[in-house]
Amino acid sequence: MPGLLFVEGIPGSGKTTLAAGLADALSASGWPAEHWSEGRTDHPVDFEQVAVLTDEQRAALELRMPQHRELLDGAFVAEGDAWLLRIADHPHLPSELVEALRRFDSYDGDVSPEVHRRVLTESWRRFGSAPLPERVQVWECVLIQNPVCALVARFDQPFDALAEHVRGLVDAVREHRPALIYLDPGDPEDVLRRAAAERSAEWLGAVIEYHTRQGLGLRREWSGFDGYVEFMRHRRQLELALLPQLPLPVLHLSTSGRTAEETLARATAVAEEQLARDAALAGN
Repeated sequence: MPGLLFVEGIPGSGKTTLAAGLADALSASGWPAEHWSEGRTDHPVDFEQVAVLTDEQRAALELRMPQHRELLDGAFVAEGDAWLLRIADHPHLPSELVEALRRFDSYDGDVSPEVHRRVLTESWRRFGSAPLPERVQVWECVLIQNPVCALVARFDQPFDALAEHVRGLVDAVREHRPALIYLDPGDPEDVLRRAAAERSAEWLGAVIEYHTRQGLGLRREWSGFDGYVEFMRHRRQLELALLPQLPLPVLHLSTSGRTAEETLARATAVAEEQLARDAALAGN
């Protein structure tokens, strides 16, 4: 029976490697699986490169750019009291319009935390009420990391608001029998330093700025790489406190002292057990 597996953990914990390997391993053992990596613009529930505007913001944009009103009318999709536009779905939009829309990006733009939570939750509800996909879905980052980035790093929301939102996402897809694999490397400094050494200076500068120049990091006056580490220490503690509150099976997997191969073997074994239990229950 197809199901839904989340892979989460702080940056550098091995989420992408595990999620991709897990989908391959499950497929090889008779559980056809599909891996959705971080940042995909066609994700079933997430809002990567999606502009989110209120009625007032849309009206102001169309007043400022009346020459593009027809294009916007054909591209916007209503979402409750908001309007969504998936920029990646419209590659021929004029560059000046794309630039204007980026100001309303779901994760980085002029979107309130309340609107962000509402539109994301509704997206998850639509997926949860749809028929089960034909393959096991392996999703990384969308259940915990992205909400932490938006609600804590950006908006400095309290833990209770984060927990309520994430529990709501789980509840929205409960019919798809979700389960979570959480990769925990322990204190994040070592894995963050390794990740920084492997990636570009531009990437490092962007993530440091994102986590220290707004929201919680700004209030705590964290700065530079050390401030980024402090944010991730705080994030890890938030996530560890969140795990027991989630209404789904959780595998809290320490990666310290484990190779990537050992981590994958353990995660695959547990995922197969969970899928087999779900299939047995469905058969009964």
